[in-house]
Amino acid sequence: MNQFDGTLIAGRYEIREHIATGGMASVFKTWDHRVERIVAMKVLRSLDKNDLRAVERFRREARAAAALTHPNAVTIYDFVEEMGQYFLVMEYIHGPTLKQLIAQRRQLQAQEVLEIAAQVCAVLQVAHARGFIHRDIKPQNIMLARGAGSIGAGILGDGRGIGGGSILVKLTDFGIVRVVEDAGLTNSGIVLGTADYLSPEQARGETLTGSSDLYSLGVVMFEMLTGRPPFVGPTAVSIAMQHASTNPPPLRQFNANVPPAAEEIVMRVLEKEPEDRFHSAAEMQQALRQCARELSVQSPRPDPWLCANIQVEPMGKTRASHLHAGHTHPDPISRYAYPALGQHCLNCLI
Repeated sequence: MNQFDGTLIAGRYEIREHIATGGMASVFKTWDHRVERIVAMKVLRSLDKNDLRAVERFRREARAAAALTHPNAVTIYDFVEEMGQYFLVMEYIHGPTLKQLIAQRRQLQAQEVLEIAAQVCAVLQVAHARGFIHRDIKPQNIMLARGAGSIGAGILGDGRGIGGGSILVKLTDFGIVRVVEDAGLTNSGIVLGTADYLSPEQARGETLTGSSDLYSLGVVMFEMLTGRPPFVGPTAVSIAMQHASTNPPPLRQFNANVPPAAEEIVMRVLEKEPEDRFHSAAEMQQALRQCARELSVQSPRPDPWLCANIQVEPMGKTRASHLHAGHTHPDPISRYAYPALGQHCLNCLI
């Protein structure tokens, strides 16, 4: 049992369940008695609570995330200092991290990757416009919200892929966000971030711009498409050095099914020099959306009118598996027809 289990914070937040532990904090599932809802509470590790730099970084996360009111950013509700400890109260995301999804699926479909990356770009546009650089873009900090209308069930394991706009991506952990032109928490030469996803300029300890976040997102895209990051090594230093000076391998070396257009976007954003990448998150998002449209034209969804061998019963349920455009739907009980549109398989319309 965790030391915080059952603890009531600020007279309203009841800590119930440990969720995860990161570099400087632990996260708990918590019940907010005042508004009667589940929230997530991040608690600064006891090891760091007397570290003024860690405390200020924790406060900065609250300020930065609260300033980024955006559908693709986790909402911050409260910041509490009590019992000599620091608590950050935020939106509870009922869904997996992108890292968990990659571990489950290994390689995602190109359309899924483009959709996830485009939504991350959306929140980065706002962050960069306000002078914030995240500096720790990685799959562990990208969550996939599960809820009514927010996420396709297929991403969580029923076999269907992500439809465009059917998922809601949430960027988390603004704990090491850098405010451009701010000489506060970090100094030149101090490297913060996760080695697998460091930009070359981060690895070299140079001054960062928003382009650093785009590079890290490119690394995440590489991992989504291939199941592994572009650079691996025995130590964090060896990986950081590769980011700084080694060209990434071709994606199709690890996944021959990656569309060339998607690979082109990833390789551009993984350029060593910031000026050779996309000039902004908005420009990158535009390229991602255009690529997704082109792939949809090249591989259109099957025509639902081609469905055959459907046996429609009362209430529109189909009880026979059917073949359509070379695909079998193995779960006939859950398939439905739209009577007004004819005897179609709903799964083909999605």
